[in-house]
This record gives sequence, structure tokens and C-alpha cells, in this order.
Amino acid sequence: MSIRNISSNSRKDKYPVFGLGPFLSQESLSRFRFSLLLFIFFAGFGLLFQGESTFVDPPWMRSSHLILLFGSYICSYKVPIYKKYSEYILLFHFSLMSAHSVFLLYVNGLYLGYLFGMILVIVSTGIALNKRKLHLIFLLIFLPIAIAVGANCPNPTIERGMYYFGIISSTILAVLVSTFQLRTIEKLVEADLQLEKYRANMESELELAQSTQKSLVDLKFPQVGPFRMYSYFNPLEGVGGDLIKSEKGQNGQLDFFFADAAGHGISAAMVSSMAVMAFKMISTKANGPAHGLFLIHESLMTMIGGFFITAVYLRLNPVSLTLSYAYAGHHPGILIQKDGMVEELAGKGTVLLALPKLKNQDYVRTLHSGDRVLLMSDGLFEFFTKEKEFFGYSKFMDLVRENSNFSGDAFLQSLGDAVNRLHVSKTKDDQTMLLIEVA
Repeated sequence: MSIRNISSNSRKDKYPVFGLGPFLSQESLSRFRFSLLLFIFFAGFGLLFQGESTFVDPPWMRSSHLILLFGSYICSYKVPIYKKYSEYILLFHFSLMSAHSVFLLYVNGLYLGYLFGMILVIVSTGIALNKRKLHLIFLLIFLPIAIAVGANCPNPTIERGMYYFGIISSTILAVLVSTFQLRTIEKLVEADLQLEKYRANMESELELAQSTQKSLVDLKFPQVGPFRMYSYFNPLEGVGGDLIKSEKGQNGQLDFFFADAAGHGISAAMVSSMAVMAFKMISTKANGPAHGLFLIHESLMTMIGGFFITAVYLRLNPVSLTLSYAYAGHHPGILIQKDGMVEELAGKGTVLLALPKLKNQDYVRTLHSGDRVLLMSDGLFEFFTKEKEFFGYSKFMDLVRENSNFSGDAFLQSLGDAVNRLHVSKTKDDQTMLLIEVA
């Protein structure tokens, strides 16, 4: 029978590490708005307190600046293109404010108040502009003009040396601030590139692990006597260690290895792969399920450290209709009888690879026509419900009873759907089930 392979979580989801681009864009936009507010304050202050000043400072120039500045500030929230080209728009305003300041300095004899305004504009360029080339072009154009204004101003009200010092020192400060800021950004970009490489490597490993895990859960089962087999696999977002494998054993019997390697990720998938290889090697040699678990344990014990595997080993006899099984730390399977009775398949045994010596034993049940055997991973019942209550094994058995009127794939599907409706969030573990029906 084909496996019912269901996944509510996309395995193709990407795992972004750090979105530096959006962060820098938002940071640049914040500085853009801050600079506009600063210019609005500066232009508005001069307009409000101009009074009967003897200085040449045409109100229409400040009013025009205020209109443009307010317009740009509002558009930065409403117009997407402003967000994309915020630095170029800001450079336009810097150029406009600089031209205004240079004009006022020239016609007002290098007045100290206008010099402070000019210094404010220069320093702001170092804080607000991220693009080094734009900033340098602006300074290289502006600085000679500002020096020429100082040299040719007919009636300076302050010493030219003080004026030059203010202009040149603020330019140097702007360059230093910009350099420090851009170096920080460059380091962030370099770190982001390293994180991107790490993310790409992780995705590559994840794809390998996912490909490996797909081979761990059988899609089809061999036809053996009156037995019909079905499976359900709902993987978590990452990679787990669940597996279902079957092999024809001695005298036409069918062996199953249902297991879960501890942990998630590529390491769990690799451990499960090794367990599958061990199972395939020993299935024809095992005298029974307990002996099969012993052989798997012995073959892996010397190769794997720091991991353990919970498992169930089943053997179906198509002639006598007997089910032999042994546990290795796995929770009990469930027997659903023809009359609707639901009970545990009792048994116990130590976990594979956890201890040097494995202690387990064979259990035998005789099956009858209409009986069903269900094995499931702990992802089906070890979770918290939307009411923040632990679900647990006994409540899962209640779900089995409620859905026992279904059979085959429909039974597994309805059971899986019922479990997932109870989840408070996306499943954090693989959900795997094996159903064996006696025709």
C-alpha cells in the first residue's frame, strides 16, 4: 500500500538569519526624517523671529524651503519612491540649504548666526548620508564655494580666520563622523554576508537531511497473507529521526522496524539511516524481535555515541496470524479488535544505545480477522492543547476509539487531523503511524 504522506508544514520554507538590507533602509529613512525636522526647525525659527532685523534674509526663501521640507517629510510616509531615493532627496535639500546659507553669509558679512547654520548643515551631512561617494562630491563642491565666499565678502563682521576655521573644522568633523558610521555599516554588511553563507550551508544540509529522511519511511509494503499495511507521515518543519522499515524475514514472515532517533536535524536523520542499514542486514538473521533489537544494538553501539533510539520490532506470521514484538524504550502500540475494543500492546524494554546491555523480550499476540495494530510516534500525543493542557497517551487512545469506524488510510488521516486540530501551534515533532490490518 502507498504511504499517506501528509505535511502541514512546508519543508521548503527558508530560514532568514538577519535582514540587514531592510534594517539599513529603515535606519536611513529615520535619519532622513530627522534631518528634515531639523531643517524645518532651523528655517522656521529664522522666519518667526525675523522681526525688524537689518539682515538681508528674504522671507520668501525661507517660506519656500519650509514648503519643500514639509512636503518631503509627509511624502516620506505616503510615497514609496521617497523611501527608495531618500538619500538623493536629502542631498537635494542639503544643497538647497547650503546655497541659502552661502548667500546669507555673503550678503550679511559672514554673520556668526548664519555661520552656525552653515556648520549645522555640514555636520548633518556626515550623520545623514550613507553613500560615501555622494557625501564627498557634496563636500568637494561646497567647500571651495564657502571658502570663496569668505575670501570675497566685502564687509565681514567676524574675522575671516574664525569663518574658515568654522567651515573647515565642521567639514573635517562631517568626514570623520561619516567614516566612522560607514565603517560600522561595512562591518555589519560583512557580518551579514557571513551569516548568509552560514544560512546557505544550513539550507544545503537541511535539504540533504530531508532527502535522507524521505528514504526512512517506506512508501509501499510487500503483500503478505491477509495483512494490509498503511502508514502516515507528517514531518515537522525541520528534520526528525522517525522511521518505518519492513523486510521479508524467515519463512515468509514480515519484519517491521518502527523507531525514533532522539533529537532533530541532520544528525538524527543520519543515526536513523544507520539504524535502517543495521535492520536490513540483520532481519534475515534474527530469531525473533528481541533478538533483532539486540543485533541492531550491538552493530550500532561501537559506531554511535551520544544518541539513543526508541524502537519497536514487529514480526508478522501470515500462516499462524501471530504478531511477535519487542520494545526498546518505545511507548506501547495499540490493538484495535474487531468488536471495537481498544487496548495497549503491553510490553517494555530498554532504549537502544542508552546502556551497554540491552534488556528486552518477545511478546506474542494471536490476531484475528478484522483486528488492527497501530504504532505511533510520540509526536501524536506528547504536546499541549489549545487549552494549555498536556494531551498524553490515554487521551490519544480515546481518539483512536472515536475514529475506529474508519479503516486504512482514512483511519490514519482522520486520526492525524483530530490530533492537529488540538495543537496550540504547529507540530514540533514528526507524526508517524503504522497501521496493520488483518483482512
